[in-house]
Amino acid sequence: MKPADVFDRDGEWGALERYVDAPGAALGLVYGRRRQGKTYLLDAFAEARGGLYIAALQQSGAQNLVRISEAYGRYLDLGAPVRFSSWEQAMAALVGLGDRRGSAVPVVLDEFPYLLGDAPQLPSVIQDALRPRRGGAPSQTRLILCGSALATMRGLLAGTAPLRGRASLELVVRPFDFRDAAVFWGVDHDPELALRLHALVGGTPAYRSMAGG
Repeated sequence: MKPADVFDRDGEWGALERYVDAPGAALGLVYGRRRQGKTYLLDAFAEARGGLYIAALQQSGAQNLVRISEAYGRYLDLGAPVRFSSWEQAMAALVGLGDRRGSAVPVVLDEFPYLLGDAPQLPSVIQDALRPRRGGAPSQTRLILCGSALATMRGLLAGTAPLRGRASLELVVRPFDFRDAAVFWGVDHDPELALRLHALVGGTPAYRSMAGG
């Protein structure tokens, strides 16, 4: 169930639910311009569905690999520290989480384009990790890649890209429309003010906290 603190986004939440519940689904892409609430949405969704959310940072690949290792260890509550030695090992472990849990588990890699700087081979590594195994059941992990670099995210599924044809979900998170934005800002009682406000900031939800509410 969508938490009360996630405003609107019923369509996006529903699309994520259908993706996670679809038999055989393994890869989803979520993208959109910055400050539209992608991170807030996916973090809340992963928590609601008992999944794992990891946000990459703009740092070296080795540092992000440590970050993913630590998040994986915390998620499974392992006593000993985890240190993945390669992206192949990390992706195999993440894709195997659903099987360890025995149920469909969303695994979110946010700011995915940051990972590609030092690891351009990552899409092909993910392709291999998601490859159906002979005689094996489909993976229970529902991997979600998210980012704000629109061209990079769209390119993951374009032309001869390794992940072309693999995604069961391609979700674009857009700004709120005029009516939703008016409710979000608490000015739906004043249409003229709502119009002026929307003309200035549009439907970008992050601007409310940036403006002090």
